[in-house]
Amino acid sequence: MRQATTTPIKTDGDLGVNVDSFLRHLRAENLSANTVKTYREAAVLFARFLAERGMPQDIAAIKREHIEAFIEDQLKRWKPATASNRFRGLQSFWKWAVEEGEVKQSPMRRMRPPRLPEEAPPILHEAELTALLKACSKGQGFSDRRDHALIRTLLDTGARVGEIAGLRWTPEDDETNDVDLDQGLLRLFGKGRRWRLVSLGSKAVRALDRYIRLRDRHHAAASPALWIGGKGAFGHTGIRQMVKRRGLEAGIGPIHPHQLRHSAAHAWLAAGGQETDLMRLMGWRSRSMVQRYAASSGQERALAAHKKLGLGDRVG
Repeated sequence: MRQATTTPIKTDGDLGVNVDSFLRHLRAENLSANTVKTYREAAVLFARFLAERGMPQDIAAIKREHIEAFIEDQLKRWKPATASNRFRGLQSFWKWAVEEGEVKQSPMRRMRPPRLPEEAPPILHEAELTALLKACSKGQGFSDRRDHALIRTLLDTGARVGEIAGLRWTPEDDETNDVDLDQGLLRLFGKGRRWRLVSLGSKAVRALDRYIRLRDRHHAAASPALWIGGKGAFGHTGIRQMVKRRGLEAGIGPIHPHQLRHSAAHAWLAAGGQETDLMRLMGWRSRSMVQRYAASSGQERALAAHKKLGLGDRVG
């Protein structure tokens, strides 16, 4: 059975044929589905860009200036972070092409990714978080308990929305069950297909316990997914939509789950938590992520520290 074409061009030696092989290589490397999707998107958009502008489509004829023109176009259309992701996707493709002997050298050698402006990741303050929790804790219905437990879990763990969406509730099978309410632990499947444990506070454990008691009587209770809705598993799209809706109900605007992750990291650092511990809890392997989060909210922490430690009020 013929597979759907990855790219809009398809002749021997062209970008489309090689991208198909590249994606098979990524899947064989057991990279995450999200990474494969990101790299595929970069390659497909680049192939279309070349085709629409009459630029070379054989990988041996693609030069640095063609890639630079594409990245420039992406910067006009999207945020710098998106253009940077596309850059790194193409960079990975050309590295593969060199290793496979498809080209002698990468046209991206000595190229640097687009410079990213230092934008502070948005965080939510305690008053906003309190309002958000109240927005979904007024009722006793199924969605109220689920949403309250979800937001508490996101906030307590600082986990990625995909990691939380992937949690499983199979208490009869320790091998697949990711939730231990007695120990206050969750097992997350994160980036790089790595498992890690995160802990829950007593309020999050209570919220999960209250949700699970209703979940076990739900018509979709047989689903192994911890989070369920009317049609079965309640995935990352449903969680994003729920957080946005609850943010509007709370009067703090259309927020997204990653703001809860930013807020958790900010609170940890503001309280004097160790960066190495934060890396392990957040599932980061590079200190650059800690530095980004630390820098983005560092001004606020510095101002708070000054009120406690500033010299002016201690002299004269």
